[in-house]
Amino acid sequence: MQPATASFQSKSIRWSLKACNILDEPADVLICSANVSLNLSGGVGADLLGRYGPRMQAELHKIIAGRSPRAARPGEVIAYAGPELPYKAVLHAVAVDGWYHATPESVCETIATALRMAMELTAKKVTLTALATGFGDLTLPDFANALRPLLAMDFPPIEEVCLCLMEDYRLRQLADNLFATS
Repeated sequence: MQPATASFQSKSIRWSLKACNILDEPADVLICSANVSLNLSGGVGADLLGRYGPRMQAELHKIIAGRSPRAARPGEVIAYAGPELPYKAVLHAVAVDGWYHATPESVCETIATALRMAMELTAKKVTLTALATGFGDLTLPDFANALRPLLAMDFPPIEEVCLCLMEDYRLRQLADNLFATS
């Protein structure tokens, strides 16, 4: 059975929406949600830990160990590259605060930061999760509002951004809200 998909072209980037596990979608760079503790404890983080082992988690904890407080800042994007990964890097996007709250504006800024980092890594294809919509309190309509301003931007050499959601119904909800004209 083929996964549900939708795609459209905006400026120089093809935006794809797929119902699939993001780890099964080939990409140069993967952008996933991160919490302020950088714990790979749920969602894509837990899948990364299960599939690629504890090295990434250990490195993420080292990054914040010397900080006071020992936390990443909302809006911060932490890159990890390791030999165990099939990506140039995984970008851990902290789109929530310590209470898992986010706004469309903060998520938009966080994704833009991550896409600029992917540009610096010369990524042609980037996969992205719906940041702050799992444990975070952002709804899919809010996430669509966060994405909309980015659709008019270029991030060369990125040619494709593939947004991956596990469930068909969530993909349809996101697409309906993203392409709404009202």
